[in-house]
Amino acid sequence: MIFITGDTHRELDIHTINPREFVEGRTLTRDDYVIICGDFGCIWDGGSGDRFWLNWLESEGWNTLFIDGNHENFDVLNQYPEETWHGGKVHRIRSNIFHLMRGEVFDIEGKSFFTFGGASSHDAQYRTEHQTWWKDELPTTSEIEHAYQTLEKHDWKVDYVLTHDIYRSHPLGNKYTCDMSLYGDGYHNVPDFLESIKNKLDYSYWFNGHYHTDEVHFTNQKPCITLFDRIINIEKVDDFINEKTGYKLDN
Repeated sequence: MIFITGDTHRELDIHTINPREFVEGRTLTRDDYVIICGDFGCIWDGGSGDRFWLNWLESEGWNTLFIDGNHENFDVLNQYPEETWHGGKVHRIRSNIFHLMRGEVFDIEGKSFFTFGGASSHDAQYRTEHQTWWKDELPTTSEIEHAYQTLEKHDWKVDYVLTHDIYRSHPLGNKYTCDMSLYGDGYHNVPDFLESIKNKLDYSYWFNGHYHTDEVHFTNQKPCITLFDRIINIEKVDDFINEKTGYKLDN
């Protein structure tokens, strides 16, 4: 089984996937997956805090997968070893914890997932670089080019899209402003990039985090599911959509 949720922010919101609340998690095994749509937060201090939460997650039965958000320590994250896993590049964090890198497509339980993490911090001007903020929260030109190349290889067709931020035309796509002057040349705003692929990409469901809400919006009759407090089984995503919108998909 595959479950998906939004930001966990380490101790702030990781209760969402604690089996005391996440009842289904009590019986999951290494054949099952919990996906976090960015702001994982357990790669943050590079020390005892990270070890505590990573030890806890490694002790749980499932595989934890996450894309990066804007609240990750990219200096630490990028030190983890890279490898190919289920068809895409990952940072292996622990035996059952994987960072799904940007611009990859993964085959999990026979379904394809395109991943693209990152977002701008709307409070970046109040943060300290390499301590509480990293320019790498936004994608580089090479990461965007790699994403285009990956999608070309897959004929611009996947089952699921996993992002932290969302495309520009989405109702939440202009909620936060981004001062690109803080980043310099070679970095790109995520909503603009996602907008550039949205209409060309053939997908069934789009999941994102970042906005600290649980909502469903439709673009071109395709659902985009924004998650924060909720964790859902992707096999039951249509039930979640119906709950939120009253709309029943005809699949």
